[in-house]
Amino acid sequence: MKSIIYSRVSSKDQSTTRQVNDMKKVPGFEIVKIFSEKLSGFSKRLDERPILQQALSFTESNSIKCIMVSEISRLGRNTHEVLGLIEELKNKGVAIYIHNIGTTINQDGSTNEIFTKLIVTIMADLARLESEQMSYRIKSGIRSRKSKGLATGRKVGTIETKDRFLSKHQDIQKYLQKGYSSREIQKLCKCSPNTVKKVKDYLLLN
Repeated sequence: MKSIIYSRVSSKDQSTTRQVNDMKKVPGFEIVKIFSEKLSGFSKRLDERPILQQALSFTESNSIKCIMVSEISRLGRNTHEVLGLIEELKNKGVAIYIHNIGTTINQDGSTNEIFTKLIVTIMADLARLESEQMSYRIKSGIRSRKSKGLATGRKVGTIETKDRFLSKHQDIQKYLQKGYSSREIQKLCKCSPNTVKKVKDYLLLN
């Protein structure tokens, strides 16, 4: 089946390599292109995720029959949006392979579509709840440390290396190379003007 892989991780420090390598080993799929994105699927709507939109456009213009994802939360954590996307792809004759449950939905001749969509709904809801709980735990931990007078950021006196900083902001570098303005990059990457300036300054030193 002519397919693409869409992978996503939530932070710049994570890698999509494991997701992609796992799906490459699945038999029965002819993978023609891989799309990888690094941003939070919880805080972004589907139409605010540029790589996902590129993947969907590529799917439509290249007669792709299946989009492969490692788990349903890679598409998004808003259940309503995810189900809407599934239905939209179904109407275009595009299946979705979900690796962690080994299931392909929207496939011609599928006999368990209702059951599968129920599972998808439950998994999307669980992913959303997990993100909310994680966010709450992080914020709670920061508040607790502040109340005790403890530091909440990088250890005082330590300095982040240039290479480490640039590796965390590869998206900013990409947009700078394409000629985007600082203001445009701030909106696309959800970052501060100082972060963009610092990336620029470091690149000039290279």
